[in-house]
Amino acid sequence: MLVNQKRFFPTIMLLLLLPLLASAQWLETTIYIPDSLCGVTEPHAVTYNPTNNKIYVGGEGNCVLVIDGETDEKVARIPVGSGTFSLCYNSTSNKIYRANYGHHIYLEGTVTVIDGATNSVITTVTVGDEPCALVHNPVTNKVYCANNYSDNVTVIDGAANSVITTIPVGDRPLALVHNPTNNKVYCANNGSDNVTVIDGATNSVITTITVGDHPYALIYNSINNKVYCANASSGNVTVIDGTSNSVITAVEAGGGKLVYNPTHNKVYCAHVNNDSVAVIDGASNMIIATIAVGSGSSNLIYNPTNDKVYCVNYNSDNVTVIDGVTNSVITTIAVGDHPYDLVYNSVNNKVYCANSYSNNATVIDGATDTVITTITVGYKPWALVYNPTNNKIYCANRASHNVTVIDGASNSVITTIPVGSYPVSLVYNPTNNKIYCANRGSYNVTVIDGASNSVITTIPVGYWPWALVYNPISNKVYCMNETSSDVTVIDGASNSVITTIPVGSEPRALVYNSTNNKIYCLGDHFMYPSGSVTVIDGAADSVITTIIVGHEPDEVAYNSTNNKIYCGHWFNDDVTIIDGATDSVITIVEAGGGALVHNPTNNKVYCTNKYTNNVSMIDGVSDTIIATVAVDSFPWALVCNMINNKVYCANQSSDDVSVIDGAADSVFTTITVGDYPSAFAWNPVQKIILLPLPGILFRTGSMSQITMVQVFQ
Repeated sequence: MLVNQKRFFPTIMLLLLLPLLASAQWLETTIYIPDSLCGVTEPHAVTYNPTNNKIYVGGEGNCVLVIDGETDEKVARIPVGSGTFSLCYNSTSNKIYRANYGHHIYLEGTVTVIDGATNSVITTVTVGDEPCALVHNPVTNKVYCANNYSDNVTVIDGAANSVITTIPVGDRPLALVHNPTNNKVYCANNGSDNVTVIDGATNSVITTITVGDHPYALIYNSINNKVYCANASSGNVTVIDGTSNSVITAVEAGGGKLVYNPTHNKVYCAHVNNDSVAVIDGASNMIIATIAVGSGSSNLIYNPTNDKVYCVNYNSDNVTVIDGVTNSVITTIAVGDHPYDLVYNSVNNKVYCANSYSNNATVIDGATDTVITTITVGYKPWALVYNPTNNKIYCANRASHNVTVIDGASNSVITTIPVGSYPVSLVYNPTNNKIYCANRGSYNVTVIDGASNSVITTIPVGYWPWALVYNPISNKVYCMNETSSDVTVIDGASNSVITTIPVGSEPRALVYNSTNNKIYCLGDHFMYPSGSVTVIDGAADSVITTIIVGHEPDEVAYNSTNNKIYCGHWFNDDVTIIDGATDSVITIVEAGGGALVHNPTNNKVYCTNKYTNNVSMIDGVSDTIIATVAVDSFPWALVCNMINNKVYCANQSSDDVSVIDGAADSVFTTITVGDYPSAFAWNPVQKIILLPLPGILFRTGSMSQITMVQVFQ
């Protein structure tokens, strides 16, 4: 069976579930890759705790990582809710607040409160729809949370960790800042082009100030009691008087992120479109310099010890260091891939840069502006395959461009193998004990030796290789290339390309027919009203025929008992059943159109329906639906356990796995796992199911994991 890989964005973790009895499992331990303190991908939010000298890093993934400011070592991993929008430190109560992704369609908006001393979760506070910005009010010890989709601000008591009130503001609140002089909180409303001014004592709205188009960022000037609002669309910065709440002026400074330099009373504004930083005089409100920086200038941080401003350049993968006196560039520091956010460590004079695409954080010495170290925070696992010869599991990590090898007996990491760019698919060759890894970004396939875990060679294939299948009769590997709309045939012995076969446009999945030595490739995905299935001869490597099927063929499974191919259609919830001997359509069954798996024990084909949350069972002989069972939310992937005649269904939105009894056609039990379970691999030696959880596009903030379930007969 081939599980069709989707486009996800993951980290990596291992969970081990062992049985209480033959009919029960429980969570026993957790194993992380590559070490015990990982779990954040696309890090884009950081905050500093000066009381305990710790840096908190958040991003995709349901955790926050804690870095020791002295040693630059990861010291804790805090399990929290879905992915991070923003982080905030409460200096009064020594707490960290994390705004968790949450949209009313999928997730409830929450803020996690973390103890700054123990790094433990104190509580989780329910707030509005998609919380996106946080600020602490030290005067009254309150935390304000801007909720982007519910157009309000939740006020949280910093001592009691409870919601005090909810304040209606403008459309799409996006940024917050506190004015300690007058104890006011300013909220930039991106959708209504204004700023709401909130009284920090009474939590009531004082006034609303009209500013430029799409206010995006706020900063406070403590010397002149001014608030600066950067407006993204109009490209200016509105200067607001902190006493009268009136607009003083508007400065054409770029409309990007802001930072304040209290030493020289300057405000810096990043200009994303022309790769520069404008310097505004805090007294005169005049632009006194424009500094060229790297491409995609975004976030800024100020270093008061050395009087420097650091500007992260998202597209050029570096950080520009600006002299606070001369307004000139001191140096440019190469960091990770797509750096996004910065935080300053005042105790050790270090700057931490979160690199969203390389899943690490760069530590910069504030005095010398040199890189001290790079801290890995997460990966993006994408695909799994099992090697029964050596009892190993291979996990392709899309973001880190490597493959992790796991020992099937001890569940420990053996090694990590560098491969090509963006590995997305794996297949095992038992004849030669090789693992093949399709690298989507570098248009090639890496061949790995199953015994030594060393790379044998790299084979160029077509554009955007996406799926692999092995032909044991002819000892060949077939690589489906999505953008070039073809299939590359690789010789399993010589690792050479035999030929390339054109198939339908934008092919989506492959499956092998062992009875007739054929390969079926689902293509013409967006050809309305009918997609196609290209049938390839496994001996001659030529196209036998093309079968017209329904719109958006997306999932495929093979029934070896009756020699049938099942093609699921995302668009219309149908399953097209094809005769493997004649390559003709037998019938179409309304079975859900989702993931497919064949159970040879009972000769049934199981099909998920992602929207009605059920699994239909198709009889392999009569091609009729025998039964439909309700599972949990958004069933995404299936695997069959022939040892105990059970089928496992990964339910993405409810974060669990339904175990279906193959004889009774009923749900046997439900096992809670990590976030967004998405795919399976089966280890018959240890009777373990491995489940990577990379998350799904429209549910952001997911945490990738691998769950292990020990199965007893």
